[in-house]
Amino acid sequence: MRLTDLNSGREIGANCLLAEFGGLRIAFDCGLHPKLEGRKALPRLDLVQAPLDGVILTHCHLDHLGSLPLLLRAHPSARVFASAATTLFARRLLNNSVRVMMRQREETGLADSPLSLEKDVERVENALSAAPLATPRVIGRGGEELAFSFHLAGHVAGAVGCLVEHRRRRHFFTGDVHFQAQRTVAGADFPRKPVDTLVMECTRGATTSVSSGGRAAEERRLLRSINEVIDRGGSCLLPAFAFGRMQEILLFLEEAAAEGELADVPVFCSGLGLDLCDYLHEASRKTRQVKFDRAVLRDLGVTPLSRKFVQPGRNMPDRGIYVLSSGMLVEKTPSWRVAANMLDHEENAVFFVGYCDPDTPGGELIGMSPGDKFKFRGLDHEATLRAQVERFHLSGHADREELVEFARDLAPKDVVLTHGDPPARAWMKEALAAALPGARVHDPEPGVPIDL
Repeated sequence: MRLTDLNSGREIGANCLLAEFGGLRIAFDCGLHPKLEGRKALPRLDLVQAPLDGVILTHCHLDHLGSLPLLLRAHPSARVFASAATTLFARRLLNNSVRVMMRQREETGLADSPLSLEKDVERVENALSAAPLATPRVIGRGGEELAFSFHLAGHVAGAVGCLVEHRRRRHFFTGDVHFQAQRTVAGADFPRKPVDTLVMECTRGATTSVSSGGRAAEERRLLRSINEVIDRGGSCLLPAFAFGRMQEILLFLEEAAAEGELADVPVFCSGLGLDLCDYLHEASRKTRQVKFDRAVLRDLGVTPLSRKFVQPGRNMPDRGIYVLSSGMLVEKTPSWRVAANMLDHEENAVFFVGYCDPDTPGGELIGMSPGDKFKFRGLDHEATLRAQVERFHLSGHADREELVEFARDLAPKDVVLTHGDPPARAWMKEALAAALPGARVHDPEPGVPIDL
């Protein structure tokens, strides 16, 4: 296998891998860089010269999905293979991405935005093919063929890892993975048989694993912290990814409310995340890959966030729990806008409940001290940090020790690191070298093929 990382850098960005198996060429994911705009956010699609024989879409987060319309514009005959649940989400998330890019053009005058249009999204929908779990499918051309099978990855609804078998060699691609069960999805169900190559995410490679109490202890700590904030008269902002994390948090809050353990205040959510509740409900009804009932919105009395924002610096008029996208407090998103009303007031809190890139506004806020200044560019507001800011380890990505254990079980000859920032990759490379002394561990140079 020849593998080329088409992401523009060794970081979590525009995730896209080009895998060549003899004469067959397969792309794994095709995302947009979450911190960049316009063509700077794209993977190196110029390196995909010859026709593609297929695309594997591991899940629907935009850092894996967002550039797929452009890839198919250049390779219109390629089929896109995904889990049944993922095929239900892709168009909704891509259409939202188009609208966001159109708004960016209006606000910033960015000439190369939007990168794709609704007709490109329609092409993606027409190319999607649902592949059953743990059942091999064959891709072939000119006498060459490979078999691939999907296995639940536990990261978000519909997420899968992919096993590829070609010329008696086995290659496993984890995609984004979480081994422990969550409320909306079961934990990863990956095969544990030896492979020749393991292509593995390493998002949390630089993050010390959660304490011995695990996820349950973190959830208890979060619930206790939310109630303390409400009891002192404040509001809680929980920045959350609209797809996956928001629904997880809503189910967590519903469970606490049903047990009489959650403060009795309104819960506010933003538009896309609320809309996606309907999609997850439908996926839960149609497949066994998702567990979600939109009745949680009724049971919690969820209120859509008003689009009439309060003047920056002034406290939110309604005390409550705000579960808003984006999870990294990206500029001009609902969580960023509401943070402009909360940070100046000491009774409030911002609780991060998932992975947060250090170079995003959320990452910047996590690293700040009380009294520091936080600039809201575009709002002409500089907040003085008085609110409580805390991070809770409730990520949808596997702990680093779990990844090393998984790699040890598969005993690969080669391990290729993806989906991780430089510190995460450095820790994983050292740990894997110690755990698998006979294996070669690769941190690929962007755009440079490696033969495995």
